[in-house]
Amino acid sequence: MPNNLNDKNLEKVKRVYSFWGKFPSLYNAQDAITFLGKAKTIRSLAVEKMGLKKGDKVLEVACGSGRNFPYLVEAVGKGGFILGFDYSQEMLVAAKQLCERNNWENVKLVHGDAARLEINKNGFDGVLSVLGISAIPDWEKALQRCYDVLRPGGKLVVCDARLFTGFLKILNPLVRRIYSKFAAWDSSKNIPEKMKEIFRNITIKNYNMETFFIAVSTKSLSPNALLERSF
Repeated sequence: MPNNLNDKNLEKVKRVYSFWGKFPSLYNAQDAITFLGKAKTIRSLAVEKMGLKKGDKVLEVACGSGRNFPYLVEAVGKGGFILGFDYSQEMLVAAKQLCERNNWENVKLVHGDAARLEINKNGFDGVLSVLGISAIPDWEKALQRCYDVLRPGGKLVVCDARLFTGFLKILNPLVRRIYSKFAAWDSSKNIPEKMKEIFRNITIKNYNMETFFIAVSTKSLSPNALLERSF
């Protein structure tokens, strides 16, 4: 993808999520609608599928305002570490306020483009992205970076939206238009397929009338796995 197109799309992401970061109450309402009222259930399930234990180190890509932090903090405990990465400064401000209110001292927030993650290889026990990968312009490279930073045996869990199937698919043109404008969502990205290509394995399950999926890929324990991908 040409850099100028990437830059243009990044500006769209920045514009959309800067708005939501400035109006957290509206974002909460939007979140409830997007998840059809099951946001807590699906978010907690996504974290559960990471198989985390106390003391683990976790990276959340496109962490937004920190809506998954409560589940991550509970999973890794006070001895664990959570790195939240996002392209929107405004969303990170909201995430910082959430951490301060809850005294979460083991959460660090970093601003940047997920496709250009500057993090040591094999440093995290798990990587999470909820409604994030679909909004990242260079999403394929972002997934490859997720693979790179995971330790062997670590899991990448991606929870994202998908279009209606069955009789409700008549609503898909409207869904595409609304989500593209208000969430920078791109329904053309086949995230599970790319995860399977990179990790060589995947499990996936649909939720909410198949409008959401949770995909899980595990980095191979084989020593040769570290040589499979390079950047």
